[in-house]
Amino acid sequence: MQILRQHKNVYKLYAWARTQECLDAYRIKYEDRVRHWNALRAEGVSLTKCAEFVGISRATYYRHKRILKDLAQAILPPSKAPKCRNKTQWGEAEKQLVLEVRRDNETFGKEEIGVVLRRDKNQTISDSTVGRILSFLRQKGLITRSRSAPQKRTRNFSKGHAKGWKYKDYKDIEVGERVQINHMTVTKNGVTCKHFQAWERRSKHIHAQVYSNATARSAKRFLRELVEIAPYKILSIQVDGGSEFMADFETACEQMKIPLIVLPPARPKYNGGVERGNRTFREEFYACRDLIADSIGAMRFDLRKAVEKIQHIQAASRLER
Repeated sequence: MQILRQHKNVYKLYAWARTQECLDAYRIKYEDRVRHWNALRAEGVSLTKCAEFVGISRATYYRHKRILKDLAQAILPPSKAPKCRNKTQWGEAEKQLVLEVRRDNETFGKEEIGVVLRRDKNQTISDSTVGRILSFLRQKGLITRSRSAPQKRTRNFSKGHAKGWKYKDYKDIEVGERVQINHMTVTKNGVTCKHFQAWERRSKHIHAQVYSNATARSAKRFLRELVEIAPYKILSIQVDGGSEFMADFETACEQMKIPLIVLPPARPKYNGGVERGNRTFREEFYACRDLIADSIGAMRFDLRKAVEKIQHIQAASRLER
């Protein structure tokens, strides 16, 4: 037997208990001020001095007395929310446009969608309004949260090898120092894979690989592969606080004597290079209709060709300079 919800009396009891809790909160808030005022008046203190000592005006004192009288009868104070509120500046047409663009580009946020609407749809709609429409669509279940959206995580320094991130001017960073590594989840042709990627700031070198799961062992395999094929010596690695970069991955870094730097929570901008690479792969590789890979092995083969193409383009651009 599967219980989907509690009995209706449970919800009634909760509503009553919640009301009593609110009444107690209001009562505690107002009783002290009224009691202090009455004590001062009983000693013959003037109204002006009472207002100065208690910190409320005479009108507020009488309003608090009235509220306490209502609370004695289990009547909650009226809401202070404004009665006249601004109406929404968007309608069904704008909602459909945002929904259409969002479904065509699942990784787009409010800024990207706003640019598309103003550029291609001739709409004078702000990014904030687009964000409100996206929140409305998410509440209605018409769209889901993008996988590329940043998520807050906490880091457990269990092994002791990982160190916290500290600012350093990128002009002073050497080749192979603070190599950025990250991972993302992608689904294509019914296959869900974990895309790991490494990006080196100085040489712009990119290495990517896919695995069936995002565990610390997969991250360890990716690290060893990166060390073997990287055209530079890895001096240190920079990762976020994901669990895939703990345990075996941290142990492997310690065994290879590679310093591991962990970013603070909710700071993906410090890993901006690899984050931008994730978006490029998501939009230009995995979203490509010509990609017909239907297994992890086939996805690795196509991904390797895409990475080789990127490296060839980078090498050609360096020769032109």
